[in-house]
Amino acid sequence: MFLILSLMVLVQSEDIKNLRDKNPIIRKNSISTLAEKDSKEAIRPIIDVLGSERDESVLNAAADALERLTGVRGNGSDFSKWQKWYQEVGRNMVRTSSVSDAEIKQQFDLKIKEVDDKTREAKNEIRILSITVAIIATAFVLVMIYFVGHVSSKLKEWKELVRQAGVYIEESQQITKRPDRVLEELEAKKLDILEFVKKLKEEKENEIERFGDLLQQNTDHKLREEVMELRQKAEKELEETVGQLRQQIEIDVRRLGGDQKEKLDKDFKTQNDRFMREVEAHILFLQANFAHSHGKPEEALKIYRKLTSLKPDHQVGWEKMGTAYRELMRYDEALEAYQKAIELDPEDPSSYYNMAATYARMRKRDKMLETLNLAIKNDGEFKDEALNDPAFRDYWNDPSFKDLAEA
Repeated sequence: MFLILSLMVLVQSEDIKNLRDKNPIIRKNSISTLAEKDSKEAIRPIIDVLGSERDESVLNAAADALERLTGVRGNGSDFSKWQKWYQEVGRNMVRTSSVSDAEIKQQFDLKIKEVDDKTREAKNEIRILSITVAIIATAFVLVMIYFVGHVSSKLKEWKELVRQAGVYIEESQQITKRPDRVLEELEAKKLDILEFVKKLKEEKENEIERFGDLLQQNTDHKLREEVMELRQKAEKELEETVGQLRQQIEIDVRRLGGDQKEKLDKDFKTQNDRFMREVEAHILFLQANFAHSHGKPEEALKIYRKLTSLKPDHQVGWEKMGTAYRELMRYDEALEAYQKAIELDPEDPSSYYNMAATYARMRKRDKMLETLNLAIKNDGEFKDEALNDPAFRDYWNDPSFKDLAEA
């Protein structure tokens, strides 16, 4: 019994010591552990944390722990209120609190059981992770096999030359048993062959590298061609539509008379301008999306600004612009863009989710939870997205976040 008591005192002392650790996560976990142990001796050290702590998550954890340990509500994370309470009431509570041996043993057994349960859960998670890694590795191997199949024709010539070089090298090794003069000649030939193979290998490696660059260039060129084709198609459709509108207007003008010509010309110009704006907006969106997908958020941002200036009601354009701002860590501007997208489509869950991710990057917990809840209400698929999105990494262990994402 004395050994168990000593062990628990040692663990508790270590947790109290960790309240001064440099890592805020360790400080927060130590506070939660002391609260779960119902350790009255930890009340004073946790109050001291409120006086020196700057991390919001640690302050919240300390306030929750003090409320749980003392039963006092309403003090929050106010150090002065807790200091006053400790001087008037808490000192006697800590002084008179004690734990019987039976309670210590019971708590120790519960902790052992909790550790066993967490160990089993960890093993199951490791098993699932191993299966996932195996699937990913298999997919990667299949992709590599596919790629090798494309470049194998480029490597056949090199392999054949290497094989021939190996034959020459083997023959030269057999000839080493001949007289010294012949041996010297063959040695010189061997060195020439090896140098030739080395040079050939370098040439083939350079050729493979150029082939990879050409693949990338062809991909970029193909995307640009697709954008140009879409633009040409849109211009052709525009020309056909304009021609049809002009013919229809000419018929209407002849039918209605000269007094209606001015009105019809004005209507035609309005329809033509509106259609041109739609075409230009579509082309700008394609160009911005192309730059964004190729790792150029600043270039994409310039095009998104032109797009939203030309067509202020382009909801997807505002959302994509917010994502570009977020990647550049311009969080306030990202929130403004997402808010504009939400005003244009209040039911769009993607805008709410991206706004929640931005609040998470800014460490604004309450705003993050509020907007994430709106996203999940409109689309439950965002639960899994949030549990795997690195933007929410700091909140994966947060109880409120887990209740929201794992419900």
